[in-house]
Amino acid sequence: MAPSSSAKPLKGPQVFISFRGEDVRKHFISFLDPALRRANINVFIDENELLGADLANLFTRIEESEIALVIFSKNYADSDWCLDELAKMKERKDQGRLRVIPIFYNLSPSVVKELRQDFGDKFRDMQRRHKHQPERTKKWEEALVSVPDIKGMPLSEQSDRTDNEFINSLVVEIQRLLDYMAVKGTPTREENHRGGSMVPARKLEKEAKNQGVSLVPAKNLDREVTLQGGYMVPSIIPARQLQITHYDNSQKWAWIFINEAPNYEELEVAKMIKIHWLKIVGTYDDTSDLTPGAKYEAVFLVKLEDNAIGWEQPVTLKLKVEQHDGSDDNRVDRNESLKDYIGHNWVDILAGVFVAPPRNKPAKITFTMFQHVTDDKKKGLVVKGVAIRPTN
Repeated sequence: MAPSSSAKPLKGPQVFISFRGEDVRKHFISFLDPALRRANINVFIDENELLGADLANLFTRIEESEIALVIFSKNYADSDWCLDELAKMKERKDQGRLRVIPIFYNLSPSVVKELRQDFGDKFRDMQRRHKHQPERTKKWEEALVSVPDIKGMPLSEQSDRTDNEFINSLVVEIQRLLDYMAVKGTPTREENHRGGSMVPARKLEKEAKNQGVSLVPAKNLDREVTLQGGYMVPSIIPARQLQITHYDNSQKWAWIFINEAPNYEELEVAKMIKIHWLKIVGTYDDTSDLTPGAKYEAVFLVKLEDNAIGWEQPVTLKLKVEQHDGSDDNRVDRNESLKDYIGHNWVDILAGVFVAPPRNKPAKITFTMFQHVTDDKKKGLVVKGVAIRPTN
């Protein structure tokens, strides 16, 4: 097994691709391999599985990799070579040394996990052919059952997306993961893989001091995060749960689905078509699940598309804390120009920072983004939601 001789070597973490050649080599893989290389991703791919090297060399290639893509297709389980790769990848994943991303090509994840239909029948045929190697086949089955639980990216036969469109989104997700891996453990950079970008935390221009819950500036870029499968998972309030003015007017806003890490599940986002009046309001109704005394920030997760217009004027951001006794803390208003982010990926727009109150005195947090410039048409804003997460 050897890497493509026609591709120049690339540096950086290696991405190993496991696939059944007869199913996907001449179409899906022929698009995926060059797309990854154009993105300067160091990919290892079998040039011709019929030539293959010995198993020890195959395992070495997997051990050299930090990310593995498994392309499950109809005949994947009909190859002992593919199943050996999969078992090795599961072993490395369980050791915390490899991130595995399953791709379900014209297959349902449940068909793979439950070994159903033709896919399952072909695996059982493999088991019978290798019945003299029970330990080997046991590892195959364990890998086939466990890897689909990672909830990878499915591309069904009924999908409206072309292979190229799917591959482009896959390349973006791999780039985000590589970006996260590049800065993991680096205290001078803020890691926000879930938001899809890594941008500095923004300091509030004012500090409102009050008893109980207080509003404070974000100063420390190091963050407590929840890790799930190696990804950062902040608490997200999705766009559908925000109050977006004219959200139900299809001429002003469109609701679309995107695929996002860590689970590559579809997320519904709000895409601005054309408006004059922008107002987005969200609430975090109960702070009792936050750590008392810890500082948290509320950030809008947004993107400005390349064709965005009408953002010459800044937006205003507010954060209000309604305390247990019904009183309100002073609101800290801040302005931010979104024009600077046109053409970027997802960015964090800070609404405000607060200190969580005692659990027996929960507070309600309200955050707002608005711009009331009626003579300036705006478009191109995409809203994913609001993240609530610790700042230190």
